[in-house]
Amino acid sequence: MIREGTFEEAMSVFDNIPEFERYASETEMQSKLIEGSLILVTEKVGELIGFKMGYPLNDSEFYSWLGGVVPKYRKASCAKDMLKAQEKWLKAHDYKRVRVKSMNRFSGMLCMLIRNGYDIERVDEYAHPELERICFVKAL
Repeated sequence: MIREGTFEEAMSVFDNIPEFERYASETEMQSKLIEGSLILVTEKVGELIGFKMGYPLNDSEFYSWLGGVVPKYRKASCAKDMLKAQEKWLKAHDYKRVRVKSMNRFSGMLCMLIRNGYDIERVDEYAHPELERICFVKAL
């Protein structure tokens, strides 16, 4: 089941995703979630197993900032289902585009975005290739 959730619920899932590194405090992370932000969580048998957070960039564009699914439930289309739920919410709130960034090391995410109509807009290069960000955009 996918539903709107809280920052605390999302962080409880975040802490169970081994690929994520805490690059900022929870206070710093929460400060990104301005008015109009969306937090989705996925539950299975009463257990939180996934989350997706994002915030508006302006009146027509939304940034899908952070999300993931705990390893045990990957390959069960949870991430894709949250992506679709987020897009449905964005359309209902009159957004025209959604933007998202990912990294080469998250190949599953890259493939899912491409399969679901997200176009590569650019690559933000860093000194170390593992840190490069691939920027996607999708018209809604």
